[in-house]
Amino acid sequence: SLPAATLSIREGLTAGMQESLVSGRLDVALLYNATPSPDIDLQPLLEEELFLISPIHGAAHAASLPEAVAVHDLPAFPLIVPSRPNAIRMLIESELANLGLRPTIAFEVDGVGAILDLVGEGFGHAILSRNAVTNLGSGQTLQIRPIAAPGLHAKLALAVNSHRQITATQQALIELLRLVVGEQLLTAPPPAHS
Repeated sequence: SLPAATLSIREGLTAGMQESLVSGRLDVALLYNATPSPDIDLQPLLEEELFLISPIHGAAHAASLPEAVAVHDLPAFPLIVPSRPNAIRMLIESELANLGLRPTIAFEVDGVGAILDLVGEGFGHAILSRNAVTNLGSGQTLQIRPIAAPGLHAKLALAVNSHRQITATQQALIELLRLVVGEQLLTAPPPAHS
């Protein structure tokens, strides 16, 4: 045990968290789709598959959606997404840009709970992990569709400043984070498709 240790937890965008690691304002961070940097050591933890989240009501074509939605078909779905530079937003834009396409943005909303509320009310669709929907969404108003292979994946990594010595307290926190993420993997629901 570390009785003298204090813990402060901060939530933010990946880019801002990386800057805080470099400046020393943060000791350890969990980052989605982090940009490699000589100042940051990244230790991959997990890769989460992303799904197209659609309203069950309020969208007449929802019932006729294919079992899996191709990446190149995503512009047909008005999306409710976080504002830039959110990691998942940037992933969606870059993957579509590789195909010469752009997403159709219906609303920019920061906060997964608010995004899922708007999807459930029929204002558009979202691209999120299954865990995000399980933890914050209502299964009665949302449908989860896989994105066809190769799909979209959010990569979660544990990050530390590469120029600073890791203290015993920080190492204990890193081990705790690995344990918690491991438990999350064990309790996550199975994929909807093989």
